[in-house]
Amino acid sequence: MEYTLSNKQIEEQLEKAAALVRTKEIVPAVVKSVGTQTVEIGGESLKKEIAYLELHNGLRAICPAEEFSEHEFASLNGFTGTIQSVVLTHIDLETGTTAASVKQADRIKKTDFKKALSAAVEDNTLLDHEFVGVVAGFNPATNKIFVRVNGTDCYMYPSDWDWNRNRNIEDIIERGQEIKVKVVRCDLSQDLYQVSRRHTIKDPWSEIEQLKHMNTVAGKVTTVHHIHGIFIKLDNGLEVKGQKPNKMESPDVGDVVTCAVREVDKENRRAKVVIVGYPRGKRKKKDLGGFLFEQ
Repeated sequence: MEYTLSNKQIEEQLEKAAALVRTKEIVPAVVKSVGTQTVEIGGESLKKEIAYLELHNGLRAICPAEEFSEHEFASLNGFTGTIQSVVLTHIDLETGTTAASVKQADRIKKTDFKKALSAAVEDNTLLDHEFVGVVAGFNPATNKIFVRVNGTDCYMYPSDWDWNRNRNIEDIIERGQEIKVKVVRCDLSQDLYQVSRRHTIKDPWSEIEQLKHMNTVAGKVTTVHHIHGIFIKLDNGLEVKGQKPNKMESPDVGDVVTCAVREVDKENRRAKVVIVGYPRGKRKKKDLGGFLFEQ
């Protein structure tokens, strides 16, 4: 629903914007929509893609495609609805339009990030520092997960994600997902940064011996494969090999199960459990075409 601002509200917003332009403070903004705008450059009419932003204080701004990223995207449409860090660059007093730049905010954050890493490398405290990153994507050709940390493009391998053997990492990660990471390797001169989410998570194998002495433990079936077998994620996040008695009904992915720990090989990080029951009953398989008739 569109609404019209009063002259007083417009004046207040311009004052807020002017203060942010002066301080170059980095602030979060939501990409509300993406569109095109025709501009006159050198006597020629050109269409430019524009991201329309809204800051947390209700302030609105625009970010042209060339100020959105160091990278060139075919379109900014995929960023609609995402939260971006921006700095406000200037205000057009004639139109009351406030311009913002994601790219400049990234440059500021990247400079601060490199300074922090440089000091950590010198002090040999790299793994003492934790950062917040955003999953940007996955390249199956290189087997790398790309993570954006403080305006900097970083990468990790599936083994850096958590303590489990992730066979289908593409099914686990989600673009735009916010995660905590530590930098495990960096080459400041080449701008190469390997990060790890696993290093921010407690190793569940440290608790496996305790589970061995329990009568039963709870878990959820994550994989049922005709070659690799059954895999079950225990309550502590550990994924282990599962078995079932011959007379028991076969599990389905997503089933909550009660298990008994049978074998533990802590040195090789392997364990085996046996399913002893389905405490919530077997999951009902839906008729894939049935949704057409659901009320």
